[in-house]
Amino acid sequence: MQSRIEKLFNKGATRGFEDQEVYYESEESLRISVYQGQVEKFNMSDQGGLSYRGIIDGKMGYAYTEIFDDNAVEMLVDEAYSNAMIIESKDRVFLHDGKGPYENMSDEIIKDDISVEDKIRFMIELEKGILESDERIVRISGNSYSESVFTKQIKNTKGLDLKETRKMIYAYAGVVAKEDKDTRTGTGVHMAESFSELNMDEIIKSASQEALGMLGAQPIPSLECPVVFENEAFADLFSQFSNHFSAEQVQKKLSALSGKLDLPIASELVNIIDDPHLKLGMRTTAFDAEGIATYKKPIIENGILKTYLHNLKTAYIDKVKTTGNASKGSYKSSVEIAPFNICFMPGNSDVETMIRDIKKGVKITGVQGLHSGINVVSGDFSLQCNGFSIEDGLISKPVSQITVSGNFFDLLKDIDCVADDFVASPLSGGAGSPSVRVSKLSISGS
Repeated sequence: MQSRIEKLFNKGATRGFEDQEVYYESEESLRISVYQGQVEKFNMSDQGGLSYRGIIDGKMGYAYTEIFDDNAVEMLVDEAYSNAMIIESKDRVFLHDGKGPYENMSDEIIKDDISVEDKIRFMIELEKGILESDERIVRISGNSYSESVFTKQIKNTKGLDLKETRKMIYAYAGVVAKEDKDTRTGTGVHMAESFSELNMDEIIKSASQEALGMLGAQPIPSLECPVVFENEAFADLFSQFSNHFSAEQVQKKLSALSGKLDLPIASELVNIIDDPHLKLGMRTTAFDAEGIATYKKPIIENGILKTYLHNLKTAYIDKVKTTGNASKGSYKSSVEIAPFNICFMPGNSDVETMIRDIKKGVKITGVQGLHSGINVVSGDFSLQCNGFSIEDGLISKPVSQITVSGNFFDLLKDIDCVADDFVASPLSGGAGSPSVRVSKLSISGS
């Protein structure tokens, strides 16, 4: 690898590239799912690739390959050169010089002595445990054991040379409960640093209780009322609007937060951070896609917008330092901007206290249609959801076939209580949140 990178840089220099960079990533993964005591899906894979960027005449050429051999060296340089020559944009382009205090976020990858057979057995026992947990649990709608080791490396001709390896393990199960003609679903998931730390009982309890708790759910009459979003449901919702914090979106006038830096945009109870160093975070990393050292940063602090998220290009335009939020969907992707682990910080209240003050309201435990029911530009949303009605400060009956609607940025201003039950779930794509209470939202029902 290192020898070929040097050949690539030498070839690029002879072609006229002033500065050059390689971005390499690989992933070894294991996926297991079972059905009725038998392995339904089994996949072991080792995949990855490398991208090459080079600056020539003030333009950035780009190319990538899945197979990085001697033949690829010539192809990468030629393709990057051709791509640079057709670029008409005069925007300034950058490669990082490698300076910065870097945290060590690499996991110590120790080959465990747990056999694949034992991991299959875990999933079979998980399925059996769920089915035996209650006679109303009729089947598993899906399950998966996921184990991956992800490695990325960035090296350039300006002195940058970084590499990290991280391991991620989680298991989840979806269940179906039925009573009379009523059928409901639930999901349980647990993430851990090692296989031995996976908690089967937690997955069973979470999935079963969610499905069983919704049996008998009915729609309620439409009303405008206080709404409590359960932690995972709110993480799902607020993560959909993280693009508004991107400086690129702000500069393109596509963010509702344009021109609002250092101004109040939310309730004083709202504190949102980006934490690239979150333990067990889905996107935890020591450096971004441009090799900038990452750090934990407040995005909204006591309701005030404190920063936009930057890469090198947007930081240059705004004459500020980059926040280290350059992002690539994969080695094939161009450099964009994204938070790493975006977290709505917990408050001091417990959920029971949060509910106790509500005369009539709704607790939302799950939202559906996030891709179709949200206008990510305006912030408007209209989402099908389920949960429980709240009567006189107590959880009452389960409700379904209702729709919650409003505007996300108005919602932030109307948050009047934040709980202490923070959770970051792999199913929320790296977002974390506690339960929150919104003073008023529209619920459409029967």
